[in-house]
Amino acid sequence: MTIEKKYGLVGKNIQYSFSKKYFSERFDDQEEWNYSYENFDIESIFEFKKVLLTENLAGLNVTIPYKQEVIPFLDKLSKKARQIGAVNTIKFT
Repeated sequence: MTIEKKYGLVGKNIQYSFSKKYFSERFDDQEEWNYSYENFDIESIFEFKKVLLTENLAGLNVTIPYKQEVIPFLDKLSKKARQIGAVNTIKFT
């Protein structure tokens, strides 16, 4: 069995978001994938450190209000993210 890769959405008050349902359905459609998707609803950007401790975390979508606040926690930025000063997606390598 392959190790489960975890993905998710980081934001505040994100229970309204369609992302968890959308990505969970897509992942379920792909039997060979062992992926899961969850919402990381945090009250403060400082709680982001707890999110980073999630086992097998492979990527995150970032939504308001953390698109800019998350930048200091990242090792690298793409050229586009640097130009606009905001992040939409985080890839762990």
